[in-house]
Amino acid sequence: MKGKVRVDSGKRILATVSRELTGEVEPGGGGMIAALKPYPEYKESALPWLRQVPNSWRVVRNGSLFAQRNQTGYEELPILEVSLKTGVRVRNFGSSTRKQVMSDLGKYKRAAKGDVAYNMMRMWQGAVGVAPVEGLVSPAYVVAQPYPEVDPQFFTTLFRTGNYMSEIDNCSRGIVKDRNRLYWDQFKQILSPCPPVGEQAAIVRFLNWANGRLERRSGQSGR
Repeated sequence: MKGKVRVDSGKRILATVSRELTGEVEPGGGGMIAALKPYPEYKESALPWLRQVPNSWRVVRNGSLFAQRNQTGYEELPILEVSLKTGVRVRNFGSSTRKQVMSDLGKYKRAAKGDVAYNMMRMWQGAVGVAPVEGLVSPAYVVAQPYPEVDPQFFTTLFRTGNYMSEIDNCSRGIVKDRNRLYWDQFKQILSPCPPVGEQAAIVRFLNWANGRLERRSGQSGR
């Protein structure tokens, strides 16, 4: 994710979100960066990798944000995969080099549109995303159904930040590091900062805007 803005980029992002929510930021992003003010109050997060959060945010276990979905027997659904670069996507079997025969689709797990899915063995590298459509994922994946008041795009962005991936690595279990897995029982115990849902959505909008701006600038400089 070289060049991407991360959720842990600092209080300037949080201030931008606050201004957007109160209508102080022009539509389309005009003035999004200049003259930002921080949230009025912060508190200690009690997380070793995140010092402070705005006073209105909670710090909660993932098990209070997501429920495990472990449904099988939906063989007619498309196959989904998790990419480190693009998150969850429909798997393309058009290329002969990638074509595989699925021996038993009955064991594959159903992910509803909007569910979070992650690869247990590569979650520490950021192999997580939001299902764009209803589909099937490998039995080696975990499917997490977001509860109401949870924006899955916000949390998958959080899960792919460097500090959070380090926390995931610490919580993964295995005989050797390369074989470590993050099972649901470990995932649900990890603590996450949780803004109100409106702020979750505002952060996602800001990051999409900021990343689009970076990509446009990168494209212009490469001409």
